[in-house]
Amino acid sequence: MNTTKRTLYQAALLQSLVLGHYEGFIPVKELMGHGDYGIGTFDSLDGELVMVDGQVYQVNGKGEVKKPEGTVKVPFADVFFFEPDRTLPLEHIGSLAKLRGEADDFINRWGKNYFYGIRIHGTFEKMYTRSEKAQQKPYRRLDEAMKTDQVEFHFEHTTGTLIGLYCPAFMASLNMPGWHFHYLSDDKSRGGHVMDLFLEKGTAEFCLLSDFSLALPKSSSFGKIDFTTDLAGAVKTVEG
Repeated sequence: MNTTKRTLYQAALLQSLVLGHYEGFIPVKELMGHGDYGIGTFDSLDGELVMVDGQVYQVNGKGEVKKPEGTVKVPFADVFFFEPDRTLPLEHIGSLAKLRGEADDFINRWGKNYFYGIRIHGTFEKMYTRSEKAQQKPYRRLDEAMKTDQVEFHFEHTTGTLIGLYCPAFMASLNMPGWHFHYLSDDKSRGGHVMDLFLEKGTAEFCLLSDFSLALPKSSSFGKIDFTTDLAGAVKTVEG
């Protein structure tokens, strides 16, 4: 069944991913029934997921951008159907922190206790992204895996789309409060989880998401995860 409009559909928890639960459980084809834009990762932590215009792309640990088969499964993702509410022209945004600040100021008009999708198409003087190498069992925690298997990419003078998600503070045990961005170039050759940027010029479109749907893995491995550990620091490390 397709997810209704204005709904953020989340597969598993960011915290379960941080704790090393990389086993995919939702096929890409099924995920595409719940949204046309979104972010996530793939089975065994095999690269970054970027969904744009209803198509899922995989940015692997070599920086290659591919279209995965519909049977490929994901262990974590956030997707939604994008219906723009308001737009914000942007120029000369010199850092990701500055972009987050501009976006925060803008959504204050609605209130920070909703979810928001953001789509920014623009020209970027600089774009810094990352992906990661696929992991082997037994899986390490995400913050440990990133110490050795994170791969960073630096692009200059690129045009493309930023897909972002804002989660409110009350989501701290299920996701990361604040903004999380992934990037895909127009020529579908570059992308990944955004680490930093310099936006020369672009337009941000915002979509308010008032509903939330959570799908959890039906597996004994997920059922036995100990979520009592304080993961706030680890989440900031891997997502920052």
